[in-house]
Amino acid sequence: MDPAFNFHLHELTAISGARLADASGLSSVVVAAAGAVGMPPLGPPIVRGGPRGVVVVLLCRDGHIILHTLPDEGVCFVAVVARAPVDVDRGVQVISRGLARDGGRRGP
Repeated sequence: MDPAFNFHLHELTAISGARLADASGLSSVVVAAAGAVGMPPLGPPIVRGGPRGVVVVLLCRDGHIILHTLPDEGVCFVAVVARAPVDVDRGVQVISRGLARDGGRRGP
């Protein structure tokens, strides 16, 4: 039986702390990623700050995109989930490029 959903979990490293603390910029990145994957958003990104970083969630029709950031450590955990047969790797690539604009690089 084929899977109903595709997902990709990835940890990006060596990202600018300022970029990871920029809620507006992070929101733009998740919207662009949803567009690349072909998932229409159900509303604007939801942003919540915590003691160590920012969480950005974009709920979409048939999936979601979540970023958990640790600006002081230059780390961003990315989760992209979408109904199959969508290629969720495209969303991760858009996020990786968007965060790397300030000199970060994609982690191993």
